[in-house]
Amino acid sequence: MDSPPPQAVLVAEDESQLLRLIERLLAQAGYEILSARDGDEALASVAAYGARISSAVIDAAIAPRGAGEILEALGKQGRGIGVVLTSGDVLEGDLRQLMLDCDGIFLHKPFPPSALLRALEDSLIKAEA
Repeated sequence: MDSPPPQAVLVAEDESQLLRLIERLLAQAGYEILSARDGDEALASVAAYGARISSAVIDAAIAPRGAGEILEALGKQGRGIGVVLTSGDVLEGDLRQLMLDCDGIFLHKPFPPSALLRALEDSLIKAEA
């Protein structure tokens, strides 16, 4: 019997060192990673690989197209996708509401690796419920 493919995680982060750290951490945990260094790359990944994306780790301040557009694109997939938004700032306004609408989890930067793994696992559980 074939094992299921690893769950693909879209990681949208414009800080290159943090992106590499998250990539290593998630790879060690057995996830397939779709990396995006900006909002445009993230939206292109959603368009190309949307059916494979089970969860996303998104920098709330990613540019040029923001986390809100990425969340809306993920929402159009028609199924639950786990969402973890990260930021060094407080999450407010429309972006906070979008995150709540998709039952996402907010993770304040800086965060320990274990907190990211726990938030990602929790977001997947919420998405499957």
